[in-house]
Amino acid sequence: MTDQPERLNSASPWLAVRAAPVRPAAAEFSATSGDDLRRWVRQQVADWPAPIAIGAERPEIHADKLVFTPSRPPSTYYCELHADGSALGALPVGSLRDSPPDGRQVWALGEGAVAWITIALVRLTAAFAVHATVLGDAVVEATIVPSAGAVPTEVWNHANNLYGPAGDRRLTEVATARRTVDLAACLSSGLSATARPLVIDLLTRFGLAGSRHLDPAGVLQRRHFTGHDALIHAWADAIGIPSEP
Repeated sequence: MTDQPERLNSASPWLAVRAAPVRPAAAEFSATSGDDLRRWVRQQVADWPAPIAIGAERPEIHADKLVFTPSRPPSTYYCELHADGSALGALPVGSLRDSPPDGRQVWALGEGAVAWITIALVRLTAAFAVHATVLGDAVVEATIVPSAGAVPTEVWNHANNLYGPAGDRRLTEVATARRTVDLAACLSSGLSATARPLVIDLLTRFGLAGSRHLDPAGVLQRRHFTGHDALIHAWADAIGIPSEP
């Protein structure tokens, strides 16, 4: 694993997932493979519950990787696909809020966003490994990269019908969770159960115990995705993971 790309150091936090197969592939990229993978990425993100334009623009093509990112700011996604089957996907997260306990400005990161974005990026990076004919296990890292400024990040949720702080810690440093996963499980109904420990590990950094959005069996609890139940339901059905009202 390498450090996160410098392009993620921006005015807002990012949630990034990197997957590195234990048994990597060996390939090189070309303009043709760039066009093919652009179409492939668009198919992978088409059913996400929030429209993300990964693959809307042609990638930067290198011998060992492709890089998808907007050519002009603001940067709304970042994705690397490597010739060895490893991959990185990242999305900016959070909104600036005044935190009720003390009125301090924070980046409010939705607990539900941590859940669905982690699951979606685990699936995307695992799918690329399998697309690159890599099988077996992969080391997966889920990371919350803080903003470049001094504003801390805080996890919020809609408990008690109010959107507010959920944990008891604010972070100004990188928070990382790492697990070894079975790539096949990430492309099955077991995806959400496989990704859940990464979600829990990230939330623990903010002082939360467990997840309101994922039960211990990995079933998505749609009622906690306030205002987005229908989108989460359609997405869960599209990728074949369990959910309930």
